[in-house]
Amino acid sequence: MHVHDVIKNGMKKIFAFIIISCSAVAVFPQGATIIPNAGFESWIDYGDYDNPQYWDTPNEELSSIPFFGTTVVTKSTDHNTGLYSARLESKDVTLVGEIPGFMTLGTLTIDITSLSYTITGGVPVEDVPTHLKGFYKYLPKGGDSCAIGIGLSRWTGTVRDSIGIGTFSTKDTVPDWAPFSAWIDYDTTAAPDSMIIMAFSSAQEDLTPGTVLFVDDLWLDYTVGISDADPAEGIDVYNDRETRRLMVFTDFRDQQSMAVSLYSMSGARVFSMNAGIAAKMKVIVPYDGFSDGVYILEVIHNDQRFSRKYFLPK
Repeated sequence: MHVHDVIKNGMKKIFAFIIISCSAVAVFPQGATIIPNAGFESWIDYGDYDNPQYWDTPNEELSSIPFFGTTVVTKSTDHNTGLYSARLESKDVTLVGEIPGFMTLGTLTIDITSLSYTITGGVPVEDVPTHLKGFYKYLPKGGDSCAIGIGLSRWTGTVRDSIGIGTFSTKDTVPDWAPFSAWIDYDTTAAPDSMIIMAFSSAQEDLTPGTVLFVDDLWLDYTVGISDADPAEGIDVYNDRETRRLMVFTDFRDQQSMAVSLYSMSGARVFSMNAGIAAKMKVIVPYDGFSDGVYILEVIHNDQRFSRKYFLPK
């Protein structure tokens, strides 16, 4: 087993990080938790490597490998704002194997010899955010995909219970700084008290060395519900390219009749679901096997019709 398998298995074990499960989301008041060193302006020089302050990476363990030491997270002057960003690169490390560029807002400990690991810590949360947002650039190789996500939890005695999970993933080449948003799916109405944020330049088993992810200017958003001026704000759509499906989340104010459909540009309806009487729900729209092109997603709620265009790759 390679180190990247160890890290990824740990990520899945702690937060089921890549899997978003279905649940209702409660409406919470806005809070003010700040992500430490969210702009990656502060770095600590450890001699053979640098780490962003408050964040941990495999750099310590990898740089200590005799004759073949390396790092997978570095300080970059290619930034969205400020002076620096975090640059994560997937590498084939001699004597170790292929590993992704990886960083966590927690404490990561890897034993290169036994390929064992621990992820502990995290930072306190004083509220209930709805999204993890920020800016990124992505230069994948060989069909690689990245992942940026957040896991929120709550301590009950010595037991750490998962409260919510949010993840953003893409395999698209993004050469210029662009915003991302990871919608947080809560499986309980209990408020979290801690969070861990993770970012991977490669989020799949068969990573490609040379894949690079840049991350900058992270922040927590607290957008909930809808506004009277724009009811469409109650619709959030996540395109999961790995499983080839659109995940449609609705958070309307009233329980009313709702239907979700997907149309090709020729007008053919390729998916339709009558969701019944609902306000908050999750609808899965599969598009595996569809021809690539532009499709129109339509949500009808209380006789109001909302539509958005999406390019769905083959």
